Amino acid sequence: MRKLIPFIFIPLITIFGCGSDSSGKKTQVKIAEIAEVHHIQPNDVATYIENYKLQQEQLNFEFNGVDYDIELIDFDMKKNIIEAKFELGLLVIGFDFDNEKPINNLTVIATTDITDESKITAVYGATDLLLSEQDENIIYAGDLIDTQMNTHYTAKLTFNEALINGGNSKLTIQDEKAYLSGTLGSKTYIQIKDLINQNPSVKTIKFISIDGSVNDAINMHTGRLIRNAQLTTYMPSTGEAYSGGVDLYVSGFNRVYEIGGKLGVHSWCCEAGKPADQLGKDHKGHGAQLTFFREILGKELGPEFYFYTINAAPFDSVHVMTKQELIKYKIIAE
Repeated sequence: MRKLIPFIFIPLITIFGCGSDSSGKKTQVKIAEIAEVHHIQPNDVATYIENYKLQQEQLNFEFNGVDYDIELIDFDMKKNIIEAKFELGLLVIGFDFDNEKPINNLTVIATTDITDESKITAVYGATDLLLSEQDENIIYAGDLIDTQMNTHYTAKLTFNEALINGGNSKLTIQDEKAYLSGTLGSKTYIQIKDLINQNPSVKTIKFISIDGSVNDAINMHTGRLIRNAQLTTYMPSTGEAYSGGVDLYVSGFNRVYEIGGKLGVHSWCCEAGKPADQLGKDHKGHGAQLTFFREILGKELGPEFYFYTINAAPFDSVHVMTKQELIKYKIIAE
């Protein structure tokens, strides 16, 4: 089984320019080009997305003989849990992120409203499950027990890296605008690509509430889709975007910003056990992000903005950019 959260780092290629020969004669100077670095090579994106779709189709929760689709809500690498939703409520899945293996713990919370604890109708738990792996899937199988009612239900959960890497973003279209919210991932790439191909008259993406990205590797390619299609990104006064959401916002061919909109930045974690702000500026771990921001903001401003973001706040915190900072890095006009 492949890792649920794969991080691929590609080393920078060193390119040397020319000076003069030993006779003191000037030789033609070759302008050094900066090597492009990608976690996913541009030519491999289509294959990556097709594989994601195949994995996504295999996500399933069988409960009391009925199959249900599942979708990510959130995950906590400190608590070692993944939270997902299905038609009847919530799943809390035990998973050891450090060692990339399942934990024998699964809880089902039946509820009519996942945002309201008072709407919970039953809780089923199990710690004596059969755990197995099949191809790229992890499988939890066994009986779930409602201890209050002393009832048992058979259950089988099948999931893979697509559950997390897909994110849970929502993209809706209304009045010639697209409205984007949620957590960004592979699903977002598909949504933006479909928007471009199927709704060519929609030229503006309005950011509602984006809490970040679970898959920066594909998120940067989503930003390239936005830029290449010359879409406008619109941050309303009530909108907010954090981390990878800021990357998408700055990708806009044109950017519209209303005072009050929140753009939050921070460091990322981790490369060789260190967060980005603790790596040297020449560290290869910065390569893909530097490539992206050079494309989006230019060869000078791009790196300046990137290094500003990773030093603005630790990876487990966030800094909301001030108007002065937005102007300084030309994210908005004066």
